[in-house]
Amino acid sequence: SGARYYIYTVLSNIYMSSNLPSVSEFTKIAQERTNDAAKQIKRFSEVMNGRLCDTAVVGEWKQVHLEQPKTDSLCPLLEALGAPGFVCSFVDRITTTIKISCEDDGRRLRVVDRTQFTRENVTETLLDGTEKKCKTKGGRKEYMMSGRVKRDGANQIICRLFERGDGWYTISERSLVEGGKFLRERNILKRPPKVKGERRVPDVVIDRFFERVNK
Repeated sequence: SGARYYIYTVLSNIYMSSNLPSVSEFTKIAQERTNDAAKQIKRFSEVMNGRLCDTAVVGEWKQVHLEQPKTDSLCPLLEALGAPGFVCSFVDRITTTIKISCEDDGRRLRVVDRTQFTRENVTETLLDGTEKKCKTKGGRKEYMMSGRVKRDGANQIICRLFERGDGWYTISERSLVEGGKFLRERNILKRPPKVKGERRVPDVVIDRFFERVNK
């Protein structure tokens, strides 16, 4: 198993090192690994029983700006989507609060976000891959939204930007990091090459971090 392999690796490193950890240090490492394995097994069981929504991230979270792990600027993502430069610099100064919940007995994910300048924005989708047509906040553009579960149990919200053409997608996923201290929101932009036949364009990947409200 993964836990057994990890413990074997730790023991091998101890054997090759002159800086031997204490018994309490080794016990702590082994316990943390065991806890992680137990969480993965529980999440797998939930998915197999149709509870696709990740309950570990449920709750209210407020954005924090970190140096480690590093909080990314939204500018590369917004600029790739055609937003003017002054917009992204303004957006980076805004603090976002999000509230995540699981609906329909874990089959649906609901995310409500707000800032000090905007009203609540609700994003809600089934997690079985079913697409539905949605409109942007301004109502001028349409896109297809769906939800799915990754192999590690994390939930993804996928927006297929069909009005831009084939190959345009935004993906957002949220998972706990740093032992559950922070929520990481990862935003990904996938886009096709500008000229047909060119090599694949690298994804734009932006990470933002949040702390739980009312811990």
